[in-house]
Amino acid sequence: MQVIDNHHPNKKEHPKLTVPLEHKKHQKLHDIEPNDTPLSRVMRQYDKVNTISVTMKNWSASYQKDFDNTPEIGLEKVTLLKKTLTKELTLLVKDDLAKIHIKGLGPRYLAGILAYAHPSRFPSQRKFLFYCGYTQASRINKHYCRRIKPIMYNLVGNIIKAKDPKYYMFYLKFKEDARIRNGNKSKMALHRIAINRTATFVLKEIYKIFRVDNRVLFCSSQLPKMEGLNPVLKVILDLHT
Repeated sequence: MQVIDNHHPNKKEHPKLTVPLEHKKHQKLHDIEPNDTPLSRVMRQYDKVNTISVTMKNWSASYQKDFDNTPEIGLEKVTLLKKTLTKELTLLVKDDLAKIHIKGLGPRYLAGILAYAHPSRFPSQRKFLFYCGYTQASRINKHYCRRIKPIMYNLVGNIIKAKDPKYYMFYLKFKEDARIRNGNKSKMALHRIAINRTATFVLKEIYKIFRVDNRVLFCSSQLPKMEGLNPVLKVILDLHT
């Protein structure tokens, strides 16, 4: 089934005028086509399934509170598919994970970064950080990849829990610096400031490790395309549309 978007031919002069346009054509028209590699496709599937899983768990918990029983809504199948996709991601980044040694950096986090913002796509570290949302300009303009921010927030949180020798000390230093400069801010605000600064340095290390000459396509982009989504995911999506 073709997914149709509402396209605005002239949003500035006629903001309410829309025409139906196939989703993929709409993406191409606005130059927002997703990076199409085996890793990015599995990662996008994982994100969709994770969203479905969280929603279903919330619905199930709410239903349980109101009616004292839990309906059968296929949550077990979604959980199983999520585990399957996690294993696929782990296999896809197994060799890449061996190149970087940061405690708390698991395969799912690295898979997300490389799927949505592989350093090979960017001619400079500055543009890489801009795309990820970790430069002053990207924060002001709010033009950055919205998928990287939550990945980095959770990743740095994991690094702090694991007490990585390098980045845990960075986090403590940045938090103390933020406290000295912004003593009136809450503990959570100071924590977020330190998390963001630490994330910037983690991304810089990832960029240096995985950056290759733009004239050389990284091998995953040359692999054959996998047609369609996982069959189990198709069934689940059909049930919820």
